Amino acid sequence: MHKIFIDGSAGTTGLRIRERLSQRRDLELMILPDELRKDTAARREMLNKSDISFLCLPDQAAREAVSLIDNP
Repeated sequence: MHKIFIDGSAGTTGLRIRERLSQRRDLELMILPDELRKDTAARREMLNKSDISFLCLPDQAAREAVSLIDNP
């Protein structure tokens, strides 16, 4: 089962992707609780544990997210 993380899942695009993927039983969605969604350490952990990450973020925040990945 593939692990999917949506960084920015609280925004419009992230919510739509999450809604569509949540119906899939062959994927595991990795979701951060609201209070951790801006926590750099929590985001780093999810980005590195996931098989695929969707970055539904503004440009600068997406660049920062990419820099957190140790497991390309």
